[in-house]
Amino acid sequence: MGLSRVLVGGRHDELLRQWRQYRGDMERAKVPSKLETVGPIDVEDQGDSRAMVTAQVRPIWWSGQTSLSGTAHLWRFETRRDAGGWRVWAANLPTWCGVHVRADACR
Repeated sequence: MGLSRVLVGGRHDELLRQWRQYRGDMERAKVPSKLETVGPIDVEDQGDSRAMVTAQVRPIWWSGQTSLSGTAHLWRFETRRDAGGWRVWAANLPTWCGVHVRADACR
């Protein structure tokens, strides 16, 4: 499933732009091989077809047989339910440069 399908229609362009900027920071510091959640994903019902989804996310880089796992940090997503299911309304992600990786790695 592509990213666009899970974004709220009225905020689609803004959220996609936010992700592309975040991805740009990742590329400046060498994109990880994958992002993985650590532990359970928490879903807190906010009522009125809204939920807050939180997960600890860490990057992992592979180089041949060697891997390096970064520290997990909390990613938060405000979601809302519409006729098509649950969609992301807002994303609160920790800064990539300076949190997930050293700030000087993004130069």
